[in-house]
Amino acid sequence: MIRNVEPFQIPSNTRQHDRWYFLNLDAQWDKTAVPIFEAAARGRCVPLLKTLFTSHCTNSCNYCQFRAGREFERQSWNEEKLAGVTMHLWKERKIIGLFLSSSVFKDPDLVTERQLCVLRKLRIMGYTGYIHLRLMPGVSRHYVREAVELSDRVGVNLEAPSAESFQELCPDKGGYKEAVLKRLEWVVEEVQRAKSSWFDSKFGYGKSGVDTQMIVGAVGENDWAHLETTMWLYRSLGLKRVFYSGFKPVNNTPFEDKPSCPSYREHRLYQCSFLFRDYRFSIKDFVDVVDDDGFLPNEDPKALFVKNNMDLFPLNLNEADYYDILKIPRIGPVMAKRIILLRKTQKIRCLSDLEKAVGRKLARFIAPYVDLVDGKPLVKFLN
Repeated sequence: MIRNVEPFQIPSNTRQHDRWYFLNLDAQWDKTAVPIFEAAARGRCVPLLKTLFTSHCTNSCNYCQFRAGREFERQSWNEEKLAGVTMHLWKERKIIGLFLSSSVFKDPDLVTERQLCVLRKLRIMGYTGYIHLRLMPGVSRHYVREAVELSDRVGVNLEAPSAESFQELCPDKGGYKEAVLKRLEWVVEEVQRAKSSWFDSKFGYGKSGVDTQMIVGAVGENDWAHLETTMWLYRSLGLKRVFYSGFKPVNNTPFEDKPSCPSYREHRLYQCSFLFRDYRFSIKDFVDVVDDDGFLPNEDPKALFVKNNMDLFPLNLNEADYYDILKIPRIGPVMAKRIILLRKTQKIRCLSDLEKAVGRKLARFIAPYVDLVDGKPLVKFLN
């Protein structure tokens, strides 16, 4: 039975503010959005309450500020309070959803049970907002199933693109294939199973898909390793999103003397990730983009691809495949669909025809002129 709940007022005492700081602001390894890309994809900012359930941890991950044995003030939420805060902020329209992760304070099943307790309370209160849940490595299958039923998006952090780099990052977190990758596969399977319930529910059942995250630049892995793993996650597992978190050294951890990951590296990986997911680029398309050591240069990867594959152009816009049109510089899914729609009613024969689809400024930039070759309209590009 759904019951009404009085708005929960956040206490003004210092300890509560400390908890908010430690658990909300310091959850840096679980990024839920990259603003520039979210803005480009959705045209809006999505406000979420993002927090760890607890910062107490039994694991000794070499990069993490929450690792066992590191001295700092640790905090935990009470299930009732966290559900109350979330409900209050949602009712006040300060947030549209909750992103909940956690450190591993005991065994994975107990941590997940406490997380799910918060989600159950919210749903009983009548909360129909978005929930994004990070599951713990090694969690049991039945908890995975319930997590999918209660949440809109569920993920398990891979942390690394390979078993070797995972072992360097997280030496006591369990086996890469069994504790992490297998759990991610379970989530995907449970989301597929839950599809039959999508039309009968206003929330949950993994409608927003599955995601994961990897740390970049902590153990010397190159970008090619991340690209190969990302491609596999999208094409073989069908993930909705792969997140990257550039490494930053933390005092009093084994990796405190390692250099930070350059910010551009994370940015370029995201660009490639979206080219895989939305533009149907293949891993082979980046063979000539990475350098001899397997790293991406600080340049637009799509522009580099075009520069290395000029033999693919010019394109016949009246016959080109949707994904071939997406390879044109400055053309994204929205513009490609407009071109496809335009050519259903008329042939694209000149620049003015193209301007009808993509606008004058963009058309002139990507197609300085259009002419006929053997009676076929072709778009030509200037270097």
